[in-house]
Amino acid sequence: MEFFSISLTRFFFLCLLDSTDVILFCDQVQVLGSLQHPHLITLLGVCPEAWSIVYEYLPNGTLQDYLFRKSNNSPLTWNTRARMIAEIASALCFLHSFKPETIIHGDLKPETVLLDSSLRCKICGFGFCSLVSEESLLRPSFRLSTEPKGAFTYTDPEFHRTGILTTKSDIYSFGLIILQLLTGNNPVGLAALVRNAASCGKLSSILDSSAGEWPSPVASRMVELGLQFCQQNRRDRPDLTPTLVRELEQMHASEERPVPSFFLCPILQVTSFL
Repeated sequence: MEFFSISLTRFFFLCLLDSTDVILFCDQVQVLGSLQHPHLITLLGVCPEAWSIVYEYLPNGTLQDYLFRKSNNSPLTWNTRARMIAEIASALCFLHSFKPETIIHGDLKPETVLLDSSLRCKICGFGFCSLVSEESLLRPSFRLSTEPKGAFTYTDPEFHRTGILTTKSDIYSFGLIILQLLTGNNPVGLAALVRNAASCGKLSSILDSSAGEWPSPVASRMVELGLQFCQQNRRDRPDLTPTLVRELEQMHASEERPVPSFFLCPILQVTSFL
């Protein structure tokens, strides 16, 4: 008999008032089960009676725990952090491009980014809020009973004012995660701190030294994107496009595959040095 580990998530935040919500639960589970992406956690099963969902188990815990070394793990190198940023971006781009309805995560934070045995990111916690349209969020029979624990700092400021989630809400949360991976700091007041350091030309002073020496072009571009994503107004935040995801992927891939100092001409069989 084969054994494997699982993770169980139980939902307490839904206030179910009619049969419509039961149908919504089942529809959402069906869509979640169809999601296949290397950086989204895999749905294994569901127990409607207990309002529980079963996911795959990832052994390295959350990005929050690993970044702040709660298990005495080795610090994340800058290259690993750059790769993680690209992986999260890829997953979000996939969710935001999903058809027929866009999927909004709605609760993105380091605690909802899990790490596998190779420290590859997989986003979790994109359950019910993700598939709910703006119209559904405003229905009287569908309400969040409490704010997700620890998520207030990562929540889109415009969501607090309007109560409406959009893809730009996820973008805001992602921007803060980028700045955290760059600096290793807590998120409160982080955008202002990074913006001030960048404007004063002291960016290197706030980068997390435990990550090693960040290449200046990579760090500068990551800071630029992180601050753009953290703009207070949604309209000022850029969209997360496939082109932007590819750019992020190339930032760490170019360092993993450095250009050799020489090459062999396949025709003349002559070694040339750069």
